[in-house]
Amino acid sequence: MPDLVSTDHPISDQQQSLLTALLDTLIPASKDGTMPSAADVEFKYYLSTQAADFVADLTIILGQLDPVFADLSLSERCEELTEFSANEPQAFQNLLSRVYDCYYQDDRVRREIGVVTGAVFPQGNQLIPGDLTLLDPVIENATRHGYRKT
Repeated sequence: MPDLVSTDHPISDQQQSLLTALLDTLIPASKDGTMPSAADVEFKYYLSTQAADFVADLTIILGQLDPVFADLSLSERCEELTEFSANEPQAFQNLLSRVYDCYYQDDRVRREIGVVTGAVFPQGNQLIPGDLTLLDPVIENATRHGYRKT
């Protein structure tokens, strides 16, 4: 995957380093390795395919971080993000929403939290050919649904 998000706002190498540290701070990997960090779920791809409108805001957020943010300890990065969230609550909330949206779309994450991956149908939705009992609630509420007998 290229280092640039396919928008008018490329992410520089320095910004990429900050972004990786930011994502790892917001959602770190689990200690046992079963849950990936937010940096491990293709956030740049998510930006280019689903959130290109957020890239400009993200570059502004990254610009507000200490240039050595990536070199700080996790607790120091948490402190800086706590301060950022207090000073820029709307920007921080928008960032969290995008990170969570991306993170919880990842199949590895979904499997680990017990959410079925892939298409839901036909799991649990087996239809018996010719069985019209699914229409019974509609027929029972004929006046409400405008159902009419033929």
